[in-house]
Amino acid sequence: MKNSERLFQWFHDVWVDENLDLIEPMFHSDLVVNGPLHGAIAIAEDYREIVGTLRNLVQDIEVTLTHALDDGDLSALRIRVRGLGGSPAYPVDLFGQLTVRMRDGMICEFLSNFDYMTLFEQVGQLPQDCLPICMTGERLTWLNNG
Repeated sequence: MKNSERLFQWFHDVWVDENLDLIEPMFHSDLVVNGPLHGAIAIAEDYREIVGTLRNLVQDIEVTLTHALDDGDLSALRIRVRGLGGSPAYPVDLFGQLTVRMRDGMICEFLSNFDYMTLFEQVGQLPQDCLPICMTGERLTWLNNG
């Protein structure tokens, strides 16, 4: 089995099947994490919390592998995530990439970059078209209703 196939199966088992006990055995003790959540994830327990937090935002998750590359100990995946999120529930549909370096059959370097802005738009936490609006130089301002 290629590393990319093993990685996608692990990702599916953790995120779709919610088998969080698979997280720790896949993370090498020298794990290095990069990407938007690199400050939030340092060890397997942190990843477990991220999964729980995002699973609270999106239910009925389906993941599809759209692209995979393997080069020695490096693997890269492009994944489509679909589900339902928000209240009332809205369709969620976004893409993300995982790039990992494997050592001893475990992930020792982890770069995860998913389209969180689209996710937060789709679950109603950010306004629609947030990225194009921000690219104009406009600022998003939250009102304090309390």
